[in-house]
Amino acid sequence: MNEQTKETSKDKLNVDEALEFLNKEIKGKKDEINRLISEKYSNLKETMSQWYPSKETLGKAKHKVTETVASGQEKAREMATGVDTRVRENPWTSVGIAAAAGFLLGYVFESRKR
Repeated sequence: MNEQTKETSKDKLNVDEALEFLNKEIKGKKDEINRLISEKYSNLKETMSQWYPSKETLGKAKHKVTETVASGQEKAREMATGVDTRVRENPWTSVGIAAAAGFLLGYVFESRKR
């Protein structure tokens, strides 16, 4: 073999040895890298779960709001029915109360203008 071929073979051996060394080191660090990534990911996941509610939480909130609105509508209907019944039973009392309320509101608004 000539001198140049010997050097090329030697360089190839050095490169092969370096690659083998790097592969061993990477395999050794693989577990550590995976652990670090999973720690960072879990911290991110915890932080995100604190800021953004889960689908389950949103579903519960939606259900509760729907129930509250339905309950409020039912109470409003009951109140309207009760007022309607009282007005039909005592129409002049209702007219008097409405007139007094109108007078008071007019007085309050007029005094604000002055």
